[in-house]
Amino acid sequence: MKIAILGGTFDPPHLGHLILADTVITNCNYDNVIFIPAKIPPHKTISGEASNEDRLNMLKLSIENDERFLLDEYELNNDSVSYTINTLNYLYDNYKNIEGKIGLIIGADLIKDFHKWREPERISEIADIIVVNREDNDNLYRENIEKYNIKVIMAPRIDISSSLIRNRIKEKKGFKYFVTKKVYDYIIERKLYLI
Repeated sequence: MKIAILGGTFDPPHLGHLILADTVITNCNYDNVIFIPAKIPPHKTISGEASNEDRLNMLKLSIENDERFLLDEYELNNDSVSYTINTLNYLYDNYKNIEGKIGLIIGADLIKDFHKWREPERISEIADIIVVNREDNDNLYRENIEKYNIKVIMAPRIDISSSLIRNRIKEKKGFKYFVTKKVYDYIIERKLYLI
């Protein structure tokens, strides 16, 4: 099984996440993308407006209709900071049928500070780092791309983010077509992100 992983806060998960995972599977010939929600991310904060259980439930609803998309709760079940190197080690220890290196999907915005991650050299040794770049974004940090052997693939520009969705909800603006129908219903039913 050739797998890639997509970590994040998924606060909430949205169509951009699904498009990103599909793009990597299609362009890089992976069998599966494993979504890994973070509990304590080292490089960003979680809004705190949805519980870990809500974020997990929304992610399950987002990916349930695509058998190529899997979910692993390793980071949510851990009380320490969600360092990528620890997650990769866990996956290699617990997924016995991995073919080749695990693909690590990161956003183009993370390249600049990749050298500040915990054990970036080791990550680049044991994982194929994949950056999905927007078609109009040539402002990538070439030095880090070369140093850590990062593969850049192009994806359509989708201007959706979790923070945008949370803000639209607070401002009572529509967000129905930014997320799957079940996630939309879940957010409405539980009145998430209103405060």
